[in-house]
Formats: sequence, C-alpha cells, structure tokens
Amino acid sequence: MEYIKPLQSIYSLYERIKTNDQQCPHVLERLKALEKLSLFILQKESEQISDDLNEALGKLNKVLLSADELIRKFTEAFELTRAMKSNDYKSEFETLNKSLTDAFVTLSAALHAHQRKMLDKQETRLSEQENMLSEQKVMLKWQKKKMAETGRKLAEQDRKLAEQDRKMAEQDRKFAEQERKLGKQEEMLQKVETKLACESRGNCRIL
Repeated sequence: MEYIKPLQSIYSLYERIKTNDQQCPHVLERLKALEKLSLFILQKESEQISDDLNEALGKLNKVLLSADELIRKFTEAFELTRAMKSNDYKSEFETLNKSLTDAFVTLSAALHAHQRKMLDKQETRLSEQENMLSEQKVMLKWQKKKMAETGRKLAEQDRKLAEQDRKMAEQDRKFAEQERKLGKQEEMLQKVETKLACESRGNCRIL
C-alpha cells in the first residue's frame, strides 16, 4: 500500500536509531513527530486523502529513505570504528534534521489545508441542508394551510349535506302527511260514490 511506505520507513529508522540516539541528535524526536502525524493521516480512508496530502506523503517517503541511508551508513561506520562521533556527520545530520523538519511542516500544512477544505465542504453541506430544511418548513406550512382550508371546505360541505338531509326528511314527513290526507279523501269519496249509487237505485240504507 502506497500510503504505508512513509510509516514503514519510520519504523525501519527507529530500529536503526534506538542505540544511536546520542550520535543522531534530534532525529528521533523528528521521527516521533512524523510518526504521530503520519498515523493520524493514514487512519483516514484512502479516498479521503487529498492530492496535496498524497504528494506530501510521497515527499516524506523520499526524505525518510534518504535518512535511512544516512543512518545506516553512520551505524555501520560506528560499529566498525567504535570511535565515531556525531561531529563526523554533523553537516549531514543537520541537513537531515532540516529535511525532516521541512517534511513535517509540509505535511502539517497539507493536512491543515485538507481539514480546512473538508470543513468548508461540511459547512456548505450543512448550509444546503439548512436551506432544504427551511424550504421543507415553508412547504409544510403551506400544506398545513391547504389542509386547514380543505378541512374547512369539507366541514362546510358536511354542514350543507346535513341541511339537505334535514330538508329531505322534512319533505318526506310532508309527503307522508299528504298521503295520509289523500287516503282520507279517497275514503270519503268512496263513501260519497257509494251513497250516490244507492240513491240512484233507490235502495240505500240510512247510514
């Protein structure tokens, strides 16, 4: 995995420098800082690592490989002579320290820019979500208003239907009353017709 290369280099350097931290001034301190920063970055998903971070990790990897070569050369020389002093490699270690410091600054700046970019994206997404929520609230308010209006119209329709039912019931009552009266009238007419028929025949009984 490409992103693990700088970390692997750091661990390789640790093994070489453990017994030589006095001869390699400040290098171990720089490496620990770079390890902490690299671990933080490598915890992210690969698609979350920006191009700038990827480039900074690549530069760091090159610096660490150069540091590995220098420390290996220093360690081998020290083991052979047992009299090697850090002053013999002072200039090279100063250059290494500067390179490690520059790599840390570059990686930190890239990480800061990446985090700023991610924060801006999150703020933009949050703003969009807030706008959508605001629009949804407006839509919900409009829907509630429409529902209230529809409810009012339905209530009015129910009232009119109830009034129509009442009127129809009243009409049914009147029709029933008229039918009752018509029934009585028909009964009376039938009696009159019967009486007239009897009188015309002259055989009617007195009712």
